[in-house]
Amino acid sequence: MAVLLGDIPDHWGPKYESGGVAATRTRVGPNEIFLRPLSHMALVLFTPQPGRQVSLNSDRRVAGLAPSGALEIIPTGSDFSARWLVDKENLLVALEPRHLARLAGLEFGRTDFELHPPPLGTVDARMMPLAKMLKAELERGETSNPLCLDALSTLFATSLLRHHSSLAGRGRARPAGGMAPAAWRRVHDHIQAHVAEDMSVEVLARVAGLSPSHFLRAFRQMTGQPPHQYLLRVRLERAERLVTTTSLPLAEVARSAGFSSHSHMTAVMRRLRAVTPKELRREARGRKGLPGSSEAGGE
Repeated sequence: MAVLLGDIPDHWGPKYESGGVAATRTRVGPNEIFLRPLSHMALVLFTPQPGRQVSLNSDRRVAGLAPSGALEIIPTGSDFSARWLVDKENLLVALEPRHLARLAGLEFGRTDFELHPPPLGTVDARMMPLAKMLKAELERGETSNPLCLDALSTLFATSLLRHHSSLAGRGRARPAGGMAPAAWRRVHDHIQAHVAEDMSVEVLARVAGLSPSHFLRAFRQMTGQPPHQYLLRVRLERAERLVTTTSLPLAEVARSAGFSSHSHMTAVMRRLRAVTPKELRREARGRKGLPGSSEAGGE
C-alpha cells in the first residue's frame, strides 16, 4: 500500500513506495480531485489537457491548456484541486518532506528550501524523460526493479530541487569526475556482501562518499551501466552459481540471490539467459552424470 499516495485511487494505476518516495502512473477519464497532501507532490502529464482547471491555495481555479509534458508541483500542506475534461494519463510522484530535505542536504548542503510551483501549462523538457522512464518501470509490475525506481525518483527529486525551488542556482559545483578506485572497491564489496538485501541509491552513495546524483553519474562512468543493471547482473550470477553447484530449493536460491520470488528469478533468467533455473540445474546435473532434479514448483 502506497501511504504517500493514499488519496489516489488504486484502480487509477500501478503504485510504488519505498524510503519516503512514492510514484504512480495514472490513467483516468474526465474527473476531478481535491488534495491537501502531507508530502510534496509533482505531476507530469503524458496527454494534453485542454481546459484543465487547477487551484493551489486559492478559491479560484485557473483554466487553460496543459500540454503533454506539463509539470505541476503541490508543496506539502497545500490545498489543491484539479478538474479535467478529457482522458488523462500522467506520472505522480510523492516525496515525504524529511526525505526531500535529506536529499537537499546531500546535494546542495542545506535542508531549508521552498518549492516553486510553475504556472499552469509549463513544460519542463528535463522532467519528461525521467517521467517516461519511471512510467515504463512501474508498468513492469512484479518484474520492476526497485533500485531502478529509486534511482529514477532520486534524479526526479533532484531536478525538482535544482530547477523548481529556492535552491535553484545555489547548489554545490557538480563534480565531473568518476569514482575513485577506493570508493569503487567499497561499493563493489558492499553490493557483494548485501546482494540478497534491498539497496538504495542513498546508501550506495554514502558508501562511495558521494552525493546521490554524482554517484549515479560516476557509477555509470565506472561500470558502463546504471546501478540497477549492475546489481541485476550480480544477482543473476549468484543465482546461476547456486542453481548449478547446490541442491537448494529454487525458492531459497531466489531469496539468497536477492530476487523477490522464484517466479521473478525465473522471468529474469529466461529473459537474459534464455533458460529457466530448472533447465539450468538439469543441464548442470547432466554434465556431472547426476540424476535430474525432481523438485516441484514449475519453471
